[in-house]
Order: sequence, then C-alpha cells, then structure tokens
Amino acid sequence: MSLQTKSAVYRWYVVFLLLLVFILSYFDRYILSLLVDPIKEVMHLSDFQIGLLLGPAFSLFNVAVTLPLGWYADRSSRKWLLIAGIVIWCTMTVASGFVMSFVPLLVFRLGLGLGEAVVSPCSVSMISDYFSREGRARAISVYMAGPYLGAGLAFLVGGHLVGWLHEIGPRTLFGLGPFQPWQAAFLLVGAPGIIFALLMLTVVEPPRTERITTSAEEEARVSALRYMMARWRGFGALTLGATCNFAMSTLTFWNVPLFQRVYHWDVVAIGTVTGLFYFTAGPIGTALALWASNALGRKHGDGAMRVLILGLFITVPASALYPVMPTAQLSIILMFIAFIGKAAATAGGPAALSLITPGELRTRTVAIFNTIITLIGPLLGPPLIGAATDWTGNPASIGIVLSGFVLLIGLPTLILVCIGLKHYRETAAELAGRLDRKPATAAA
Repeated sequence: MSLQTKSAVYRWYVVFLLLLVFILSYFDRYILSLLVDPIKEVMHLSDFQIGLLLGPAFSLFNVAVTLPLGWYADRSSRKWLLIAGIVIWCTMTVASGFVMSFVPLLVFRLGLGLGEAVVSPCSVSMISDYFSREGRARAISVYMAGPYLGAGLAFLVGGHLVGWLHEIGPRTLFGLGPFQPWQAAFLLVGAPGIIFALLMLTVVEPPRTERITTSAEEEARVSALRYMMARWRGFGALTLGATCNFAMSTLTFWNVPLFQRVYHWDVVAIGTVTGLFYFTAGPIGTALALWASNALGRKHGDGAMRVLILGLFITVPASALYPVMPTAQLSIILMFIAFIGKAAATAGGPAALSLITPGELRTRTVAIFNTIITLIGPLLGPPLIGAATDWTGNPASIGIVLSGFVLLIGLPTLILVCIGLKHYRETAAELAGRLDRKPATAAA
C-alpha cells in the first residue's frame, strides 16, 4: 500500500505517536525544574548556575546541531534521525542521575539538547508531508500540544514522583546505588525512552510534497536561509512572535522556586497545580487555536499567524502579572490564563511556518526557526532571571524579576508582530502561487 493510499487513521496514528515523542522530550527537559533546591543544596550552586542548567546547558548543543541536522534530514530519513535522537536524550537523562557536581550535570544537559534537536524539525516536516495544505494546520496544532502535555506530566506526575522519592529516601535502583531522591528521578524518567524508539519503527517515511524545484540539481542550489532572508519581513514577524512566546515559557522553569520562596508551597502542591494547568489550560489553548485557525482561515490567508498573535495578546499581560500577585490564589488564576495563551500561540507558530515554506526546505527552515527561538528564549531567559535574582540579594524577589522580564520582551513584540502581519500574508500568498502540485499529496 502506498503512502498516498494509507488511511486517515494511520496518518493520525503517526501524528499521535510523534506527539507522544514530543511529550517525552519535554518531560525529560522539565524534570530538572522540580529538583532545583535539592540540587542547589547538594552541589552548592547559585541561582545563576541553576539558570545555566535550565537554559544554556540544554540549548547550546541544541543550537549547534539543529541546522546541520535539519540540512541532513532534508536529504535522508527523518524517522531514523528521530530514533537516534530519542536514544541519545534518554541516555543523557539517565546519566544525569549518576552525577554529584555541576560540570558533569552541565555536560549531560548539553547532551539532552543534542538528542532533542531533531524532534520538532523532523516531526513537523513529516506531518506536513502526510497531510494536504488544507488539513495540515489541524494536524500540526494537535502535535504542538506536546510541550504542554509533556511539561504537564513533568510537573504533575514528576511532582508526585519527587515527593514520593523524598519520603522513601535513598534507594537502590536497577541493582545500583543507593541514589538520592533527585538522582532516582532522573533515572526513572529517562529509562522509558527505549519504548518510544521501538514504536517509531512502525512509521513510514513520507515522500516530500509541495516542492518548488523539479530536479536534484535545482534542489542543491536552493538554500533555506537565502529563501528566508529574501522574505525576511514575513519570516521575521513569525519568528519574533514565536520567540517571544517561547521566552514566556521559560518562566515555568522558575515556578517551583517562585511558589516555594514567595507563597511557601511545597514541591508536591506546586507540581500538582502546574501539571493540572498544563493538562487543562494546554488543551483549552490548543482548542482555541484550532477554532481560531478554522474561523480565521476561512476569512484570511494569514489565519495561522493571527492565531499566534491572539495567543500573545493573552499570555503577555497574564505572564507579567501572575508572579507579583499578593496571594497565591490570584497568582494561579492569572497563570492559568497565561498558559491558555501560550498553548494557542505554540500551536499557531509551526502551522504558520509550514504555510510559507516549500517542501524541500521544510526541515531546514523549521531547524532555523527553532534555533532562533532556542537562542533567545531558554539560552538567555533562565540565566538572566537567575543572575538578576542573585543581584538583588533576596531570593524572594524572583517574582518582580520574572514580571520585569516579561514586560521587557513582550510589549515590543506585540507591536512588531502586528506591524509584520501584512508581510507574512504576502509571503504565504507568494508560495501558494508557486507550488508545483504535480507530486501526489496525502488527503486532508
């Protein structure tokens, strides 16, 4: 059976499997944020060093390898790259459970970024080739629920896991140890990766669709970066908006210290509330993105981009306010609203990108897109927030620092993306007019 005749059930099976992989990647990425204070105590770290572990330690290798891996993925099997990435990042997570000092943990967080660099570029590219232009936004929006479901599991399940591990104390695992509770957490969340690597063997690599080149020689001369730079206003507005949204997401790394230091909650309570928000506000935001994408898509050629902007108008003010509320109750209400906006914007960004990118450049373009987001969001956000908190000399000032960070980034972005909307619309219309529709594409 050819890919073009495969059922809608199979194509959605692939979407949900890739979604599960995405969820796992975020679970492994966020588990460290639940272990901040125990790791600080054992390794005698500052908030700035914790910020390095939460942001740059993951991001540096991710940035360094995303572009070459995107180039390679456009010329090879995206499925096998995903399998390799799963094995690498899960190995790095497990290895983090064996360290007792800053530098080895930093190295393994670098390795985590290396393994996860292939996830979103390969997955978005494959989903785009499984679905037609008309049905693609729905599939990608479902896939982009991954960050919220993964982070939600990290906080909800991970919070209870960490609390339980602290109750039972040091234990022997897999015949090794004894491990401290925070070390055991790394081992237990990293080990399941082998199951997902095996499940990826059931996925068929889809042929590339929506190509603007007709021969290998032409394709070799096409550069994703040149294509984007020639249309920098459209790509720039989209990338700026998505980068701002990703920077808002870095606040979640500091939620546990925020609620511990300011509102005096324990890690189980914080993890439960934050996790429930990911599982409720996340799907609400994704549903909002799906509804808005359908409603705006019928009226405008830039519907997916408008979804991103809508999400930013929700999340920026709510994210600026929730860290400085006088009570924990008011803080969590605003945090819930911020999560809805972030989820909607997260779904809108990659969907909007797929509509302005030719098929043979799609993985590389997503890789460039993710590289920029990763540089400005996690690479700068967590260490700057940690350094600013250290500078105040008062750990409880973290709420004011977080609010200032949001205002500094969010307000200029809202203005610029609204100005850039017309340029995105022009870029999408240009590609739609150039597409070579001779290659068969999957149905919506």
